[in-house]
Amino acid sequence: MAHETKPPNYLKLALETNQFLCTAELVLGRDHNAAEAETFVKEAAAASDGIRVISVTDLPGGNPALPPEAFISFILEHGLTPIAHLAGKDGNRSSLEARLHALAHLGVENILALTGDAQKEGFGGKPKPVYDLDSVLILWLLEAMKQGIEYAVGPRTVHTTPFDFFGGAVVNPYKVREPDQMMQLYKLLLKISVGAKFIITQLGYNLRKLYELKQFMAREGVGHIPVLANVYVPTSRIAQMMKAGEVAGCVVLDDLIRRLKTEKKPQRLERAALLVAAVKDLGFAGAHIGGFGLTHRDFMTIIERAGAIGAEWRQRMDELILPSPNEFYLFPQGQDCLSDGLGSYLAGRAKPRAKFVQKLSKFVHQHFIAEGSFAGRFLGRRLKDKMTTGANNSWRHGLWCQLLEPSTLYRKATLGCKSCGDCLQDHLDYAGCSMRWCYKELRNGPCGGSRMDGTCEARPDLPCIWNVVYQGARAMGDDPRKFSQTLIPPRDWRLDGTNAMANRMAGLDNFSRRIRLAPAAKREKGGS
Repeated sequence: MAHETKPPNYLKLALETNQFLCTAELVLGRDHNAAEAETFVKEAAAASDGIRVISVTDLPGGNPALPPEAFISFILEHGLTPIAHLAGKDGNRSSLEARLHALAHLGVENILALTGDAQKEGFGGKPKPVYDLDSVLILWLLEAMKQGIEYAVGPRTVHTTPFDFFGGAVVNPYKVREPDQMMQLYKLLLKISVGAKFIITQLGYNLRKLYELKQFMAREGVGHIPVLANVYVPTSRIAQMMKAGEVAGCVVLDDLIRRLKTEKKPQRLERAALLVAAVKDLGFAGAHIGGFGLTHRDFMTIIERAGAIGAEWRQRMDELILPSPNEFYLFPQGQDCLSDGLGSYLAGRAKPRAKFVQKLSKFVHQHFIAEGSFAGRFLGRRLKDKMTTGANNSWRHGLWCQLLEPSTLYRKATLGCKSCGDCLQDHLDYAGCSMRWCYKELRNGPCGGSRMDGTCEARPDLPCIWNVVYQGARAMGDDPRKFSQTLIPPRDWRLDGTNAMANRMAGLDNFSRRIRLAPAAKREKGGS
């Protein structure tokens, strides 16, 4: 149960008072024995200047592991502040809500909302992916829990006990290609609009790319949202795993691997300290530090050394900017080797060519499906009439619904339709079905796990469908910024296997439930 003498929320306190904060990420393993993590917590609590905020992962890397709920109490008992990661990959929306109630019961306030890595090997084989809610929808759930979620108990309407979570999100600023990077940034704005109060970045080793994130946020009017830069201390073996895609979404170059092969721990800690010094000087809210096998003393070494380096990090820029060949940058380069945040956006310079299927599908939608079209009005009225007068979904077997069956064949043949019955192809500009071509079946933009060449984290033989969607939107003359302003609700599984066009015309699908959000810049600072 929540502790009556619960320690202060050091994360929220530091961010609200603009104190530079160093947090630690602990990766719990596949065992209920967490001796190393316990030792870290004890040493942090015993040190007067030790780490005060500890982030606990949720089955990272797609592998079985001890969940954060099992370790949170130990952190709280030692007077420290936990950040509980919550990923949507292994549990549906009911499970995620239940876990949040459990975390609230324990007194946990800080939640880092994640979509989660693709599943790896589990007991008896590869686990079933879930991804019922992605990171955006988890943040939406956190916001709903502030007022209490309404539900029915027999004839009565009741609410869950309100709980004010301090929700955060992740963004990957290190993407090499324009579509990957821009969709990451647009999804970041969507996360902030939905309710993210702080941001932690993916790990990476290019300070110019990292600082572009801060410059972009300032340009978009959300520079007040605190960003903690991920400072990860890799070994050469882990760096090789990252480069091979075994750790999703990481950009690691051969040059870094070569350096790591000749380095000892003190040199690796020095690189981390250099980055901490840089992000502190550049106005980041803090550093989120992690690394396999690091002790609390190693963390303190990084922090102390960063303080000694101070502003001298600018004299060692070659150690902080490890660029990829032909890497996309959002801003032109400035005189200090970083980007010029006052320069023009470099995205969207070359317009792709729209596919025939996109043009045809849009034409059909405008003239036969959209609410203002004759066919949309004509069939919509009749389907709704049959739906209200029929029993047990008998309307789905009637003439008007049967007339729409060829539409399913068309979508399957041209867009890869998976028959979810809750279609959002108009939102995706008919570039392809994210239920079919996205391993995680995401509806609100990409995860951060795409590879350096833009292919899928889990299916490297396929391009990330959200990169295709970005180019498809631009080809159709649509502004991909819309993906930062429209919240698509979770998939309605009652519609699974039914005719999507009939559902649209009958008003049953997600179309009327989409939420057009105010731009993230208009959110009141610190507000919900």
